[in-house]
Amino acid sequence: MGTSVESKQEKLLRRLKELGIPSAAAIGAFSSLAKPESRKTAPPVPPLIQVDLSKPFAPSHKYALSLTLGRAGSVHLFSNSLIGVAIGAADRIYVLGDGQVFIFEPGGNLVRKWKAQEHASCLVVSPDKKVFIGASGRVEIYGDEGNRLGGFSIGDGSKPASVTSIKINRSEILVADAAARLIHRYDINGRRLGEIGTQGHSGFMLPNRTLDIAVDSRNVIWAADAGRHRVSSWNSDGQPIGRFGKFGTHNVEDFVGCCNPVNIAVAPDGKIVTGEKVAARVKVYSSEGKILAVIGSEHFDPNCLHLHLAVDSKGRVIVADPVRLQLKVFSPDINSGVRESL
Repeated sequence: MGTSVESKQEKLLRRLKELGIPSAAAIGAFSSLAKPESRKTAPPVPPLIQVDLSKPFAPSHKYALSLTLGRAGSVHLFSNSLIGVAIGAADRIYVLGDGQVFIFEPGGNLVRKWKAQEHASCLVVSPDKKVFIGASGRVEIYGDEGNRLGGFSIGDGSKPASVTSIKINRSEILVADAAARLIHRYDINGRRLGEIGTQGHSGFMLPNRTLDIAVDSRNVIWAADAGRHRVSSWNSDGQPIGRFGKFGTHNVEDFVGCCNPVNIAVAPDGKIVTGEKVAARVKVYSSEGKILAVIGSEHFDPNCLHLHLAVDSKGRVIVADPVRLQLKVFSPDINSGVRESL
């Protein structure tokens, strides 16, 4: 006799509880497993955790949709995938999708595109316009025109690295390895310098098998510790600095589901931007964890398991929706709250 659906769910629920995930959040894991991220928009799967968004929230900052790229009207820029976004010099927008790197001007005009390596999973752009792309246990380095400049392997070889995010911290390359549940530190030549995320606990908790990171102007490293429903921060030597966030379904500042936030970015003025699944929304916090703004779920496909994020020098929040295959740009309303730095 085959194993019933109920017994499989009970087994998964028990294992999640053993990891210390709250009971309601553990139940929410089933929503994640039931919602494949597809290039086609599908009817949303009703979440097992019901998010109560009715509690009044008066944002101190507001953002307005100012640009949409892809599947808007008759323009279909991305055909099959949309898996990463980064900001380069002069606020050019670099997008990883369809096995290619697309480069756009801030206003949305396509500058060029070129083929990325197979199984590319994330990207970042250095101040000197080098493009670092993670894929299959390696980081590959390209020039702005798509010419390969080099690359290096990730991890120690004992376990294949799952590269899910790359960031640049001064002269270091930070590589998030979801398989090892930590952040590797490398120099520009690929020499390993150390790791971040194991100090203070046994690595990040990642039920969704992905780890996203960001670096602010003070060289503080921020990570989406999704299984613990929080954002954590670290210094360059790997020592913990602080954290904020907790599981909850009623307060807008809290994180829902089995594993949120799933994505993270940092604004030039230090604001922390997070992306969530289940509720499919983007939130903006102060660096101390105070909720400032919410970019609501009406802008995104409810089946999203990720909302890939970047923030440009003007504070615009760029969000890649991998289900609708759309890139959306949200500009800060300078008349709300504290005036944004432009």
